[in-house]
Amino acid sequence: MISYYNLGPDEPINRIVYAGSHDAGITSGSPNVQTQFTDVFGQAKTGVRLFDLRIAAMSTGDKTGGTKNAQLRAFHADGLLKKDETKTRFVPELGRTETITRTKLRGGGFGLTHDTILAGARVFVENEGASEFLMLKFDKCTNWPLIAEACVNVLGDAIYTGGGNLNKKTQRDLRGKVIVLFMPEGLEVVQRDFPPKSGILGIRNLAGGDPYEEDFDGLQYYGKGGTSPFKPFMKISQNVKKQKKLMKKGGHGNPDVMGMMYWTTTGLLESIRDRNDTMWTAPNKAKLRALWNRGMGDSIRAAAPDNVDLDSFAAGSVIKTFMPNFVMIDFADANKCDEIYQLNNVPATELVGLDDAAD
Repeated sequence: MISYYNLGPDEPINRIVYAGSHDAGITSGSPNVQTQFTDVFGQAKTGVRLFDLRIAAMSTGDKTGGTKNAQLRAFHADGLLKKDETKTRFVPELGRTETITRTKLRGGGFGLTHDTILAGARVFVENEGASEFLMLKFDKCTNWPLIAEACVNVLGDAIYTGGGNLNKKTQRDLRGKVIVLFMPEGLEVVQRDFPPKSGILGIRNLAGGDPYEEDFDGLQYYGKGGTSPFKPFMKISQNVKKQKKLMKKGGHGNPDVMGMMYWTTTGLLESIRDRNDTMWTAPNKAKLRALWNRGMGDSIRAAAPDNVDLDSFAAGSVIKTFMPNFVMIDFADANKCDEIYQLNNVPATELVGLDDAAD
């Protein structure tokens, strides 16, 4: 099993490259919907440490005491194919009836249940992953308070409650914990009832121009993934072009901002797995390395032209703080995660020298 902890217990996480799982909860369905092979526990064992999750409530067809049941599940669908309505439903995971936002999909599909995702994450950090940490990133969800409640209840002692600026935490600080991260729209809804000490933290994407905040409780990153789901041709070239543009901008020149790079193709009209396999052929692995180096090289030049000698071996530890930290992938497996893990072992001098290889 890949151990990021072996890269250095006291290494800040903003100096390490981790594998991430795009649409982590979609492990079944039609070829144009499924994005992962295994559940969260299985993905964690292969080397994934950040999980991209969208959660909504779907009716199950069952009833409890005459009330229809609904289940919180991962989903994968374009917003245009999603219909939300306010309904009264019994939610078995919580053991009570709630007024919820019920979701119906005209395309895409539902995946793993929310409690299955949480249980898998907890089992991992309490067993073979005791020296590791997992991050659950919740985005584009509905029923945020119910999601937060389930996270706190199911994860129990495994949930990270230390708060603080995660960008500056070390691997030792986070070991053995599941870190729950809500995007701003979700955090705003739940933060009164679920403050940082409860285990619900924020995650902010600075790609829109927001400034980095030193005292932010959670994670701050720069990057954006996906291509148009309705443009079925040339997906790989679409993604490479998009990532080059984003990574070149960097994280406002602040070395503490964590970079997020998506090596995925999103689509509803063709097989995601077939496109994904193409992206991991040998030539495209080289593109991944070049793309990663391009982002870091540009970030370094933008942030430290005056106080770091980029040609000096002594600058290596500083240079590491400017690298993209999360590489998000579809169909995560041991080989892909190892490819990403090995990026941590590339000499810093090579990282700077190879950034032009992405052109």
